[in-house]
Amino acid sequence: METEPGRGRDSGGSPLGRIVRSGAAAIANIHRQGLGRWLQMEREDLIQTIKVTVACVFGWWLAAYVLKVDLAVLVPIGVLLTVSATAYDTVVRGVQQVGAVFVGMAAAMTLIWLMGVNGLTLGVLVLAGLVLTRLLNLPERNVQIPITALLVLALGKTYGFARLGDVLLGAVIGIAANLLILPPRFVDTALRELSDLSGELSELAHDISRGLRSEWDKDMAEDWLGRARDLSRRLEQTKETSDQAEESVRLSLRRRRYDRRLRQVAEAATCLDHACHQLRGVARGLADLVSGVRGLPAQEAAEIPRPLSEEVDALSRLFGAFGRLQLGRGREEAMRELREALRDGERQQHVSQSMFGRTRDDRLRTLQGALLEDCARIRHEFDPDHGPHRDAFPRPAARNSREESA
Repeated sequence: METEPGRGRDSGGSPLGRIVRSGAAAIANIHRQGLGRWLQMEREDLIQTIKVTVACVFGWWLAAYVLKVDLAVLVPIGVLLTVSATAYDTVVRGVQQVGAVFVGMAAAMTLIWLMGVNGLTLGVLVLAGLVLTRLLNLPERNVQIPITALLVLALGKTYGFARLGDVLLGAVIGIAANLLILPPRFVDTALRELSDLSGELSELAHDISRGLRSEWDKDMAEDWLGRARDLSRRLEQTKETSDQAEESVRLSLRRRRYDRRLRQVAEAATCLDHACHQLRGVARGLADLVSGVRGLPAQEAAEIPRPLSEEVDALSRLFGAFGRLQLGRGREEAMRELREALRDGERQQHVSQSMFGRTRDDRLRTLQGALLEDCARIRHEFDPDHGPHRDAFPRPAARNSREESA
C-alpha cells in the first residue's frame, strides 16, 4: 500500500476559518450530546472562567477601596496574567510575571541613569527586554520585561514600584484562587474526552462494517479514510490532555489518590492512539483497493468476504466498550462485552484467513494480509489481560478503595 503523509496536527487555514470551525464543532457537540452533558464536560473550564472573573473583581475592589491604589486596574491585570489552567502552572506563571516586572524595572532604571530619556534608550530597552525574555526562558508571548521598562521610561521609577506591587498582589490573588478555591482537576475531563473519541472510533468502525456488506465504492472509502485521519489528528492532542491532567494534581495535598487514574488516562490515550492508527490502516487499505492503486483489482472491491465485515463490527464493539469503561459506566457489563468482542473478532479472523488463502493475486493477498494484521493489532491493544495497556482499564472499586486509603 502507498505510504501516507505524516500525521501532523492540522493547524492550517486562516485564523477566522479556525474560529468558525471551532464554533461549528462546539455547536455540533451540543447538538449531539445535549446541553446538559456538554455543560458537564465543560465543567472545569466554566468553573475556571467564573473563578478568574471573581478573582479579578475582588482584586480591583481590594486595590481601589482597601489599599487605595491609584491604578487599581493593574491588580486584575496581574490576576489575568497569572491564572492558568492548573494550580501548578498558575504558581509558575505568577513567579514569572513578578520576576519579569522586577527585571524590566531594574533594567529601565539602570539605562535611564546611564543614558537619560531618549529614543536610543527606548530602543535599547526593547532590545534588551526581548533578549532577557529569551535568556530567562520565559514564554514567547510574555513581554512583561520590555513593557515594564517602557512604562518606567515614560512614567518614572515611582510607577515601576507601583506596578511591581500591583502585579505581585494580582499574582498572589490568582495563585490563591487556583490553589484554594475549587482547584482544577482535569482527570475526569481527560477521561470523558477519551471516552467520546473512543465512541467516535466505534461509529467509524461500525460504518465501515456496514458499508462492506453493501455496494461500497470509492467515495465511501475516501470518507472512511478522511474520518480516520481527523480522529488520528485529534488523538495526537490527547497527550496534552494527559499532561494537563497530571499537572492539575501536582500541588494537591492528596496527590497519591489520583495516581491510579492518571496512569489510566495516560495508558488509555496511548491505547486509543495506537488503535486509531491501525483502524486508519484498514481504511487506507480499503481505499487503495477500491481505487485500484499499484495494480490492485478495483473491480473486486465489493467482494470483500463477510467475515471481514463481521470482524470490523467486533472492533466497533471493542471501541464502544472501552469508551464506557473509561467513565466507569456499567463496568462489569462493558468488560463482558469487550471480552466477547475480542473472541468474536478472533473467530472471524480465522474464517477470513481461510477465505483469503484462496487468493492467487500477490498484490491482493498482501493487502488482505495487511487488513487482517491491522485488525489483530487493534484487538491486542484492547486485551485487558495480555495487552500492552492493562493500566488503561479501571480496576474493581474495592481494589481502588484499598489503594486510595493506603
